Amino acid sequence: MAQDPAPKHLTITLDFDLQTANSTVSEARVRAAYRAAVEAALAAATEQLPEGSIKEVTAELDWSYRWIGEPEVLFTRDGQG
Repeated sequence: MAQDPAPKHLTITLDFDLQTANSTVSEARVRAAYRAAVEAALAAATEQLPEGSIKEVTAELDWSYRWIGEPEVLFTRDGQG
């Protein structure tokens, strides 16, 4: 049976490309940037959404390396990929 009101989710994805020549980015800086981004997103959402509408906030950090410059399209709906 459907819930009233229907649950709604807002997903915000931030992807920071950290390609800086001759530099490394430490874990401490990554975590600090992550915390700042989450706090800024939460502050903006709290300001824009109706009071009391935010039930729960989850955040996830993924620190990874990507060696492929362009994403490879494996499937398209029109069958051309």
